[in-house]
Parts: sequence; structure tokens; C-alpha cells
Amino acid sequence: MRSWATKDFSPECPQYVQIFRPENKFHIKFSEHVVCVDEFKYALLANNCLCPATSTLVTLLLHTSRGQEGQTSSEEWQRLYGRCSGNEIYHVRLGESKFFGEYLGKSFTYASFHAHRKYGVSLVGVQQNSGLSTIQLNPGPRHIMRESDLCFYMNITKEENSAFILAHPNQDDAKPDKKQGPSSEQTSKVASVIASVGSMALDLQNTRLMTSQSEMKRTGSRKSQLELPKGLSHVNLQKRPSIAPVPAYLEFGDITVHVEDDTGSEDSFPFADEDDDNPEYVRGFPPITPYIGTSPTLCHLMRDKRPLCCLQLSQVCDHCCYNNAKEYNWPNRAIIVAADYASNGLYNFIVPLRSHARPSYTLNPIVLILEKTPDMTFLETICHFPMVYWMLGSIE
Repeated sequence: MRSWATKDFSPECPQYVQIFRPENKFHIKFSEHVVCVDEFKYALLANNCLCPATSTLVTLLLHTSRGQEGQTSSEEWQRLYGRCSGNEIYHVRLGESKFFGEYLGKSFTYASFHAHRKYGVSLVGVQQNSGLSTIQLNPGPRHIMRESDLCFYMNITKEENSAFILAHPNQDDAKPDKKQGPSSEQTSKVASVIASVGSMALDLQNTRLMTSQSEMKRTGSRKSQLELPKGLSHVNLQKRPSIAPVPAYLEFGDITVHVEDDTGSEDSFPFADEDDDNPEYVRGFPPITPYIGTSPTLCHLMRDKRPLCCLQLSQVCDHCCYNNAKEYNWPNRAIIVAADYASNGLYNFIVPLRSHARPSYTLNPIVLILEKTPDMTFLETICHFPMVYWMLGSIE
């Protein structure tokens, strides 16, 4: 009601609304940004099952911290955790940035790699057209950095309040050799593609935040705040080979990657779009959604929807004689969710775990432990997803 009243009083005023129930998003679709707590919570927990600690990362990024928590602890991991918890997401225009200004006209991968190497900042995304377009997370080497691009980066403090020692103080950025041979160019092209997958996997042992507001400068081998692992020193770190050179541009012609052995190709690309052998599953859009306004998402679905009686895990029916999880003998571990009741937000927990990008043999069974029997609308929604069950109970 407050959002409607604001819209009537000042139609041109942008609104940023936070609501609790996802079904109410439809009533305030005129708002510029709507954050639904129930929807966001379950979607974040689902992604946490796919990539552990995702929820911790997002939570720490959303909370304001100076990175000083836990510094008096005797445990090293608590000191490291507290210091890194101060990282937040900031943005700066490329033309006004000291971190990224020198990478004008270079690829995103090149800028991300070298900015992280020199200053210890993580460039994670860009927004083109002076902030009028959507934010692109890791657009890859095809994106060329422009002066008007908004650069989104992760750091302890924003650029204006930062003064860093270069992460590799004794190494200057090598200028590209104009006389470089064809074989080196070919290597650089392939290296760019490889680096786009994980261009941020670098050592941070020599990066530390300076408390003074002095200019950024190069120093020798000063003592770092982060202790090096046993067997490593500043000398062998600088001698240790890094990843292949990351070129400033990605040329699209004649890029050929020779694969000698295809062993482990599925392990290298576990989420590749492949034809699964399971005849019971199809890939498509869920035919029934719990509320208006859900985004259509391509998922693994049952070719024929499951009978509602088969959804209850602990009850024997005409189609299934199992009454406990052990008897099902699932190939993958089950994901258990305990909730008071079957809210519409649980739909956003199921969808990421049934994404079409995941091979069917990697799907984990989902068991919903509910204190109240779900209504028919919710059961009609989940019966199209494979290996989703519910049972009455509580976490206590």
C-alpha cells in the first residue's frame, strides 16, 4: 500500500522495495528493483548446495565490515576470515579509475588478471552505456574495456581510500613484443580462453592494505601480513611459474585447440549440455508455477508427471513400496530442507537444483520436512520435478 501511495504521489520517483512473499511481486511490478526475502533466501541456499560457502560469501559482502574482526584471536583462520570479511563490492568509472584506467581498450580478462596481480583487487563485472544497461558478470575476453564502463570490483575499501603495495613488486608488466612469432600468438589466443575460466586464481601473499593515504608505490620484499605456507618463500614464489600470458585482445580467427586425450572430459566440464541416457527425464520449462511473476527457467522435468501419492517419502502407495530414504538407494546424497510449511519460496530452492545445465546423474534428491501438510497447488507444482519428496516432521 505504501508503494502504491508513493507511485500515485510521485510517479517519477524510483522505488526500491523489499517484500517477504514472492506472490506479492506482481502487485509492485512498476518498481525499479524488488527484493523478495523468501525468494532470495531459498535461491541462495540452493546455490549453496551446489557451491558450498556461497551463502557465506554473499552474506559477508552485504554486511559492512572494516576487516578488523577476529584480529585478536589466537586462531590463524579466524584472523584471516575476519580480515577478508571486510571485502565489499564497489564501482568506479574506467576513465576515472587508477586501478583500471590503464586497461582502456584491453579485454576484460586482461584487465581483471593484471589489476588483481598489481593491486590485489578483483574485477568481477562491468556495466556499459554509462550505467543504462544490465551488469555483466565476467563478460570474458570478448568485452573490450571502454572509458564509460562502470567497473565493479571487490576490495577492502573503495579506490579513493586505498593505497596498495604491488602484489609482485619485482616484476614489471612486460610490454607486448611486436616481433612475436606466430606460435606465440597462437599460444596467447588459447591462453586467453583458458584464463577466462579462472583469471583470478592468483597468490595474495604479498598484497596488504596500507593504513596511510600515501601514493601507490613499488617496494622490495617487505614483510607481508599473511604468513606463507611452509616450504614457500618470497624467492621461490617469484620464480614459480604462473599461468600462460593473458593477451590484451582476443582474435577470433583460426583458434584451434588440439586435445590428445579425451579422458576426463566430463570431469573438466561437469555441467556440459549433453544428451543424458535417462529416458524418464526431459528438459523444459515447468508447466505449473506457484505464483505469477516467476521467471521461466529450463529444468530437468519428468517426462510423465509423478502421482501425488509418490511424493510422500514415508508412505507406501500402489506405485512405490519404499517408506524410508535408505530403501530408495539413491546414487547421490539427499538434500534435506526443514520448514514450517510449504511456502511458495521453496519453488526457488528446487529450480536451481534441477537446472538443465546439470547432468541428470548429478541430481541430488530433495526431501522437504514440513510441519503442515502442503496444499494441492504446491504438490501439483513439484510433481513435475524428479526426485522431490516431502514428509511430515520437524527439525526437533
